[in-house]
Amino acid sequence: MPDAGLSAGEAARRIGVAVTTVRTWDRRYGLGPSYREPGRHRRYSDDDLARLALMRRLTFDGVAPAEAARIAKATRDPGAQVAADAQPLPDMAAGQAPARTSGPATGLRRAALALDPADVDRLLNLALDGGVVRAWTAVITPALRDLGRQHSAAGRYIAAEHLLSGAVSAALARVPRPRTQPRVLLACSPDEQHTLPLEALAAALAERGVASRLLGARVPANALREALARTAPAAALIWAHSPAMADRDQMAVAADARPRPALAAACGPGWDPGYLPGGVVLLTSFRQALTALTDLP
Repeated sequence: MPDAGLSAGEAARRIGVAVTTVRTWDRRYGLGPSYREPGRHRRYSDDDLARLALMRRLTFDGVAPAEAARIAKATRDPGAQVAADAQPLPDMAAGQAPARTSGPATGLRRAALALDPADVDRLLNLALDGGVVRAWTAVITPALRDLGRQHSAAGRYIAAEHLLSGAVSAALARVPRPRTQPRVLLACSPDEQHTLPLEALAAALAERGVASRLLGARVPANALREALARTAPAAALIWAHSPAMADRDQMAVAADARPRPALAAACGPGWDPGYLPGGVVLLTSFRQALTALTDLP
């Protein structure tokens, strides 16, 4: 192999990590170059580079570095998809948050921090293969939450938040919708701009065969009134993520609509039960909202 292979710096640039990371993987885990030219530094072959790329992917997916290195060294074809990419997502009890962020959620957060849209899309598709509810509660929400905490603490990473939010919205939109008349109307309160929870709810309903209309962010009371009159849904759900966003007058529009929806519901941490008009149901969790909208008469 005269004059062949890549230096540590070249290998690091190829896979998108710092050269110090590549050298650390060599020193700690023996994941280094396999060829040394006489009188020259060791060089990374194509197989070595593929193992480094596999190591990077596994660690981004939340696999511990030592275990990721063991897998990368033991894999005969390091460029192929490995079993760790297809591990099932952890299940969750209804309405219960995970004690700690799962491996897939950590991987998704790291891919967003790396501003790697291809890896973000890959991980989202993998998560959604296990169902929208599990993807949203066990992977997407923890990843978004952790990114938000890092942004609040460091005042950084807003680009990663935007990249991940946009990718989540696109991935949820790809979930096939039933070809039936929508019976559910989903809308945000007039000042609410956070639509992802409603997008996830619409996708989860679609998986259960329930079609919905999503009006999106910042829906004024008069626009909601018109939409209710035109579509006469069986259920109307209004989302608010903080008390500053909750609007009782808009909620009263849903409660007083004619014909009145069988279910008029407020959803999200922004709503105060004592603040709601009579006849409005408060749904306090994603799973509770999904069950109520799926079990409509």
